[in-house]
Amino acid sequence: MNAFTDYIKQLITEMAEGSVVGEIALGETFTFSYDDETIEGRIYERFNDNIVVTFTVDVCTTVLSGRKQLLINQLNGTLPYTTFKLVPVAERKTLVQATHSLSLADISADQLLQALGSITFQAREQRPRLEAGKTTSKPPRYNDDEKEKTEPRIEKISDDVDDDLDDLRTSDSDSAAARRARAPRVREDNRSVDELLAVLNAMVGLEPVKEQVRRLVASSRVAQQRAKAGLPVIEQSPHLVFTGNPGTGKTTVARLVAAIYKALGLIKKGHVIEADCSKLVAAYIGQTPIKTQRLCEQARGGVLFIDEAYGLAGHQHQGYGPEAIETLLKFMEDNRGDFVVVAAGYPVEMQQFLDANPGLRSRFDIVIDFPDYASNELESILDIYLDEHEFRVTPEAREKIRTYIASLSRGRGFGNGRAMRNFFNEMMRIHSLRVSTETEMSVNDLTLVTDRDIPAVRITETGAATVSFSGRGYL
Repeated sequence: MNAFTDYIKQLITEMAEGSVVGEIALGETFTFSYDDETIEGRIYERFNDNIVVTFTVDVCTTVLSGRKQLLINQLNGTLPYTTFKLVPVAERKTLVQATHSLSLADISADQLLQALGSITFQAREQRPRLEAGKTTSKPPRYNDDEKEKTEPRIEKISDDVDDDLDDLRTSDSDSAAARRARAPRVREDNRSVDELLAVLNAMVGLEPVKEQVRRLVASSRVAQQRAKAGLPVIEQSPHLVFTGNPGTGKTTVARLVAAIYKALGLIKKGHVIEADCSKLVAAYIGQTPIKTQRLCEQARGGVLFIDEAYGLAGHQHQGYGPEAIETLLKFMEDNRGDFVVVAAGYPVEMQQFLDANPGLRSRFDIVIDFPDYASNELESILDIYLDEHEFRVTPEAREKIRTYIASLSRGRGFGNGRAMRNFFNEMMRIHSLRVSTETEMSVNDLTLVTDRDIPAVRITETGAATVSFSGRGYL
């Protein structure tokens, strides 16, 4: 039990914005700040000897009308990580709280982030509606013609599962931004094969990847010609595994492959559904297969891109990952020629993913490794950012840039293109601070990067070169 409480104490201390008030221990109540909300936590033992931690956020104190009660009932039936609780506090006044409980026996950092993120988001989202004098709980009404125009046609399965892919997009309980953030991203591309290959060839580096994609295209074209000639066609699996560190272009190439497959006629629509493991795995027993099936239905006719797919093979997501894999494999088998999966992640972890189920290696027989960028390639990526924003670099600054890139520590987790994006952002912040002191800023001031704008490389005790960044990465 002490190990459980020590672990949750470590997680909360790391995630809390500021200090934790109170003791994080069995039977104790503590408070901390997260995402600008004050959260009360309590660890207690249930009747079945299960140790549970409960997190609660005060939403508002309100006069509870029938409409508000109906809204709360609807929310409690659709949100997997948040339950709204009502506490009478005074005559006709009710305190509304957003809460969620987790078992300490199998809690993970991902689960804790999901729980805290959900209750704080829902508290902010519902607070204005529950504080208001009136609220509506009914979703917008559509006639059949309006619904046809406003919603894309997606084949769906009927079930009673309430998860983050359900039809909450028509509910007043979510903002448009929240619905977009929760739903998987969908992308389409209608360019020709040659146009798409030209885009791929123009990307910096990635020569082994480009060669593999050219082979895929050549194999498909030859197979189509053999079919026309009445010759036996060699069936090849279209499903792919991308391995490599972050920032090596895996997501970008996955989008190009989807468009190439469509242009070759291998899939009908060519759209890409981008998702991570959380979009396949549900929070409760029995819901993961239905949730995975629904996501696959959305990707039918296109490509399902699963980033960090190795999470399905581990003990994350409450151990429901293998159910998602089984459902995914069956859908791949039942929808040959109309559904493609591209799974991506770190090299070692993706090999573990392929070993997690005997059916995975037979369906993912092509593994494309995305190597880290060489120093000259990283410099070329940085130059793309500089050119896009019309910056020029002095020879002295260029020398410092090359020194920095050469000193980067490579290995697992190396940011590659993301590191250059962050490097560029930091350069621009330093540049802006320098030129802002000028009384009059000329065009030359605004476009010239000098050696004073390059972040200093700090050498640690281990001899590694480091630079602190506050920017975020990209693909």
